[in-house]
Amino acid sequence: MMNKLDEGKVLDLAKKVVSESLKQGYDDVAAIINYRNEVMVKFANSQPSIMQNWNIIGISVYLAKDKRVATLDFEVSNEEEALRYIRNYISEISLSEPSEYYTPLPQVETKIKRIEEAHESIVKALENPEEISEEILNTALTYDIDKLAGMFNVTVGLEALSTSTGVETLESYGNYEFYVRVFKDEGSGQWASAGRILRRESIVEATKIAVGYALNSKRRESIAADVYDIVLSPMVVANLFNIVGSMASAFRVDLGLSIFANNKVGDRVASEKLTLIDDPRNPESYSMTFVDAEGIPTRRNSIIENGVLKTFLHNSKTARRHGVESTGNAGWINPHPWSLEVAPGNLSLDELIAEVKRGILVTNNWYTRLQNYVEGMFSTVTRDALFLIENGKIVKAVTKLRIADKLPRILRNIEYLGKRRYQIKWWEAEIPTITPYILVRNVHTSKHLL
Repeated sequence: MMNKLDEGKVLDLAKKVVSESLKQGYDDVAAIINYRNEVMVKFANSQPSIMQNWNIIGISVYLAKDKRVATLDFEVSNEEEALRYIRNYISEISLSEPSEYYTPLPQVETKIKRIEEAHESIVKALENPEEISEEILNTALTYDIDKLAGMFNVTVGLEALSTSTGVETLESYGNYEFYVRVFKDEGSGQWASAGRILRRESIVEATKIAVGYALNSKRRESIAADVYDIVLSPMVVANLFNIVGSMASAFRVDLGLSIFANNKVGDRVASEKLTLIDDPRNPESYSMTFVDAEGIPTRRNSIIENGVLKTFLHNSKTARRHGVESTGNAGWINPHPWSLEVAPGNLSLDELIAEVKRGILVTNNWYTRLQNYVEGMFSTVTRDALFLIENGKIVKAVTKLRIADKLPRILRNIEYLGKRRYQIKWWEAEIPTITPYILVRNVHTSKHLL
């Protein structure tokens, strides 16, 4: 399937990029080569509108000279083009200031080669995306809907890492990402699915959830902004917890771009019901990886455990500054989570709704914006189906509201979590997140005016 670069050539190219960069006089160099075959199908007006197929060689390079740091990201069509780009690149790194975070790349003897066939379901979808496309359309169009839109993407690839300290790793991967949005009269519903195993039932279920929300919200009424108990769907949780998880980066904490800027490990930062984990070793995670961008083995990290802050996420630079070890989350500049997971509770969705005397079920959101990073003051616009809950039952679909609150208060006011989890990834949740529905008490809302 990898018809332009075989396994050995992907790692060889990473090593050549490092060698060529060292010839330019850099002190530290790391190179990541991501070679992938990718197919994307877009849907519009209830039919496939675009089908695209790519063979991509993506290259990321880390360069350091006299404690000055630069990174490059570019795509090429062949090895010669990659090396020519490196030779012709005239760095302006000398014009930058030395970084107070500079730390030499770690001296680790990481030699990892994990080459496994992508799951047969992924390979099959890459070779024949029409079958999945038909499944999506046939599922949705059995219902009385107006139209659907969405995207299905499947990738099989190889990723190689080489560093000037001798790290050499090569990993294979295969994954898919899918979201669908369905429309009926005034209503709409959306759902997403992602992972390393493409199960037909996951695609069908995601489509049916979107259909159900669209059909049940086709007649909507206006309600007043107020303080509500809110059931957040996995789509919404994934979006908000992408922000929370990213704020666990020690780099962002140091810069004052985090709700944890005034916290230390061991502080209570959330309801005891919440456990938030970064687990890049989960074999079903879209972003599973065994090594970070510095060659440090990845590991499962509990960011928040039973409401208590357990760790910040570190690369070697922030680890040295904080006097700890790397958590395997590099990012050459900014450490980041790989794959977020919210530990499940023990309630069904119906049972979560039954716990609400007066509140709303928010199925989707977008335009999430932070007004104050340290306080976590944010707003986000509800999108698609939105339902009013009274006395433990959904009574009607309602028009858009804006959630306007603070992330720390959201975390503290979590009362119940669902037992069923979903892996969500789409353009409002770029870090794959495995999460249930969550009930949050006393959430402030405002009226959406557009």
